Parts: sequence; structure tokens; C-alpha cells
Amino acid sequence: MKKPRGGLFSVNKRKIAAVITDALGELVVVGEDELQNHLQKHYRGIPRDLILELIARVLKDPSEIYEEKKTHTHYMFYRLESGGYVVVVVKQNQDGAFFSAIYSTGKKIRNKHKGLRRIKL
Repeated sequence: MKKPRGGLFSVNKRKIAAVITDALGELVVVGEDELQNHLQKHYRGIPRDLILELIARVLKDPSEIYEEKKTHTHYMFYRLESGGYVVVVVKQNQDGAFFSAIYSTGKKIRNKHKGLRRIKL
């Protein structure tokens, strides 16, 4: 792993904003492009380090985890924060585990996720 300009790490030309060990013991890579996409679309004005901290908190100490297996495996890490759920979606494939999304679902877990396999913590 080499460290390019700007303080970010890079693996196979992918800029890495953070690597976080989740509650399942997997290393989750948070790509800079994916992080910036979510910051611009959903979290304008919120500092980058706060969103990274929230991602880490949800991944390390979730309230519930759901697994969806299709072409790739996706894990939905839910955490109850201030009366509402925050979900972090992680995509897992042969190359590893990668941050895919973070969003709020309000006071309930999404119905489509409730039908998935629940991982016991």
C-alpha cells in the first residue's frame, strides 16, 4: 500500500479514505470516491471526519446486521442513533469488503431488509 499526495492511501489505483474493522471482524475499505459521492449528495456541509466517524461507529457497534446474497454479498449494518436508524451498506466480493452507502431509515428498519438473513451479534 502506498501513500499518495493528500494523505490518502491507495490500493490498485483506488484511493482509500479509511479502513475499518467491522463487528464481524472484516476489514472494510472506505473508498474516497464513494465517500465524496455521499458527502456531495446527502451530507453537504457536514465535515468529512464526522461522516467517517459515524461510518466507523455503525460498523463497529451495530444494533443489527442483515445479509443479502445476490451477485455479491451485501451487509446492512444498522445502528440506532438518537431515536432513528442509520444503515451502512457494505459490499463483499472476492477482492474484499467495501463501503457502499450510508443513510438514515428513520425510526424503523426497512421492510425489504427485515426479510433478509439476520446475522446474530
